[in-house]
Amino acid sequence: MGVSRGIIALSLLCTGSIATAATALQEIVVSDRPREETVLFAADRILRADEKSSIIAEGNVRAFYENQSLIADYISYDPTTDIVTANGNVVIYDADGQIFYADSVELTGDLADGVATNFGALIAEENRLVGSTVVRSSSGVNTIENGAYTACPVCREDGSTKTPTWEVKAVRVTQDKNDQTIRFRHATIEAFGVPIMYTPYFEFPDPSVERKSGLLPPSIGNSSRAGVEIEVPYYWAISDYQDITFAPRHTSRLGTVWKGEYRVNTHKSSTIIQTGIIDPRGVIQRPDSGLIVVKSEYTDAEIDNFLASGGNDDLGPRWHFFSKGERSFAENWNASFDIDAVSDKNYLRTYDIEPEDELREANDILQPDRLESRVSLTRLTDNTYTDLSSFMFQSLREAEDNDYNARALPRLFHERRYRVPNVGGEITFSTNFLYLDREEGLDSLRLTGQTNYEKVYTTQNGHRLRGYAEFRADTYSYRDADQGTQVCRGDSISGIQSASYEQCRTLLPRNGLEDEYSTARFLPTAGVEWSFPLAKFTTNASFIIEPRVQAVISPEKDFSDDIFNEDSAFFEFDAVTLFDWNKSTGYDQWEDGSRLNVGLAARANYTSGLNLSGSLGQQFRASESLQFEPDTGLGDETSDFVGELNAGYSNVFSMTNRFRFDDEDGTLRRLETSLRGRAGPVSTGVRYVRTESPELQADSARDENLTASAFWKVSDRWTVGGIWREDLDAGETTTQQFTIQYDDDCTIFSLDYRRDNRFGEGLNDNVSLTFNVDIIGF
Repeated sequence: MGVSRGIIALSLLCTGSIATAATALQEIVVSDRPREETVLFAADRILRADEKSSIIAEGNVRAFYENQSLIADYISYDPTTDIVTANGNVVIYDADGQIFYADSVELTGDLADGVATNFGALIAEENRLVGSTVVRSSSGVNTIENGAYTACPVCREDGSTKTPTWEVKAVRVTQDKNDQTIRFRHATIEAFGVPIMYTPYFEFPDPSVERKSGLLPPSIGNSSRAGVEIEVPYYWAISDYQDITFAPRHTSRLGTVWKGEYRVNTHKSSTIIQTGIIDPRGVIQRPDSGLIVVKSEYTDAEIDNFLASGGNDDLGPRWHFFSKGERSFAENWNASFDIDAVSDKNYLRTYDIEPEDELREANDILQPDRLESRVSLTRLTDNTYTDLSSFMFQSLREAEDNDYNARALPRLFHERRYRVPNVGGEITFSTNFLYLDREEGLDSLRLTGQTNYEKVYTTQNGHRLRGYAEFRADTYSYRDADQGTQVCRGDSISGIQSASYEQCRTLLPRNGLEDEYSTARFLPTAGVEWSFPLAKFTTNASFIIEPRVQAVISPEKDFSDDIFNEDSAFFEFDAVTLFDWNKSTGYDQWEDGSRLNVGLAARANYTSGLNLSGSLGQQFRASESLQFEPDTGLGDETSDFVGELNAGYSNVFSMTNRFRFDDEDGTLRRLETSLRGRAGPVSTGVRYVRTESPELQADSARDENLTASAFWKVSDRWTVGGIWREDLDAGETTTQQFTIQYDDDCTIFSLDYRRDNRFGEGLNDNVSLTFNVDIIGF
């Protein structure tokens, strides 16, 4: 009856029933088999004339042999021929967990070989394979005529059949359990019941196995920069603990990026490597800037001019390498690495490459502008921590010179903690060693020794007191100090220092006049903190308000004339860092002087799901400090005000808001607001960031960005939405992304439109349209 008869078997997977009781049980011993190889029958009625005659079982019949069983309305077993014939609602439970359904079957007594009609199989619980007939073999190969396969539901809630999202129909299907594959001959792939593709042959892994080599769903797209793109990954399961995914991406304008991923995971170690390489096509190196740019974004006349002026369109291979791994050893030692590198600054942006899956560190689609590589050896015990690491950095910013990027070779940190007897509290001893090396510019060595003591005491009335003391000593040694760092590079033109560097060098320690020197400093700090949480509880809400005051004393000393600030150049003064004893992020910068940090925090939680929280604080200093740049809001006798305001209602709405405003005129210096909401099928999000730096030039004094997203779940299957990013101070849209997605129990289709103009010099806006398919069951 062709494939249509095989499809009828889908109904067996919806309406098949299994009896629950039997009134008769008989053990049949086949004379030419060992005693332990017996067939057990259970049924409402079992008939047999003598030991040599056939066994007839009727009504809720069950036959058992070793780890297999057969259920049917009627079974006849002939011990002479060792043949079992079953009819009516036949169900076979295989030894490997598969379930087979049929109208009628004829099998050998061990249920291993035979033929079934109107056949259906349930594989790995969710995958269905049906056909008009199946030849079952003890060799592990099942051959299905006029077969069909799907991993999609074929039954509605009321038990009736429905058309699956996708389905493969074939003249012949072979399920090879030995090779763990399913093969199709003369197959047609259908989507929603409509044929979309024919192939004379293809195969894929048996769904009952967790890992099997084979092709993965493709990704197809088109972009204004790369042209038509197609990526067809191939997965190779090397062993139980390692695999490779080979995923070349072909583009019509730029050529093929040969890329892939290698993973290995054992009980002691794990490693992930993602790498790729391309022989450049469609790009050119500009002679004026050295940028590698896309030819299609320039006119023929401009390209001819580049080449005539010394440009290069015969570049060497371009590549990327992302990796991460770790290995554990005895005595609590652990080694790890995280290495990222690319051939040139514009590579990732040209080919739209970024770390994937486990190596994706950012939550945003923004590609990194700086890559960091790290190799570490660490040890953690109950009271000690040791870290020996090396770091390397690669800048992707056009204005930065990688010869001036530092390499930490190495950084050593060791810490040991002790509980102080009798007095109480905890004392910590630590040491830190760092050597920074550069191809060009400053080389530095730092050695730090530090002792900290901290104790927390709570009175009977609820007052919380916290004491802190720190004694720290640093020693520095510098070489090539007059050549500067990335911020102030000693660039030269024909051996003569550039005018910009001559202006910048006066800002360097010792005015940039000394090549080599050493210096040391002693940094004591002591402080005490008081807080008094007050709480009130009602039947509908709880309220907490907590005033907090922290007094810190350190010598008033400015070390900026001797110390290069390399690890504390960027930090944020906000409600989170207000009560840090030392607000700098690293060792080079140090918060000096006597200061008072004061703040008030409050929180309200309601049983209805509403919650509100906020805080406000400020720092007061005995005298001004020159340790902090003016735009940080710190350093004056009174700092800027910092605070936060948060609100949420169940899972419907949430808001986080951090702010800093000027203590003198109330000008908003920084605002970071995130809003998330959900109303029925619609979910939205807004993130707004605004930073004011009045000390900078007027055209760059404000940095203001807005990101908005909205997604609407139109139905149980369809979702539409998008993301919009706006650079408000520049007055331009930086990113537009719109998505249409369909997903059900077995398939995900997505169509993505994206326009991106965040790229720097040499790369114009990129507009792309990508179609992705993720099919469960292949």
